[in-house]
Amino acid sequence: MSTPRFEAFLAKIYVDDRARTAFLADPRGEAVKAGLTEPEAEALEMIDRTGLELTARSLERKRSRHSHQSNRK
Repeated sequence: MSTPRFEAFLAKIYVDDRARTAFLADPRGEAVKAGLTEPEAEALEMIDRTGLELTARSLERKRSRHSHQSNRK
């Protein structure tokens, strides 16, 4: 279950706070709106929400560090 559309949706909810908030409020609805298949929507309904939030925070810290390093060059 690794279609480009599915992976793009996951990437978006990992890095976009608004998309993640909307997804967490209505996982199936957001998946359907994104054009994902029924099995993909079902899989997303069972996502580890704590893991999603922890990963999102980790990615944000990495982006922030990278941004600060780029600004110093």
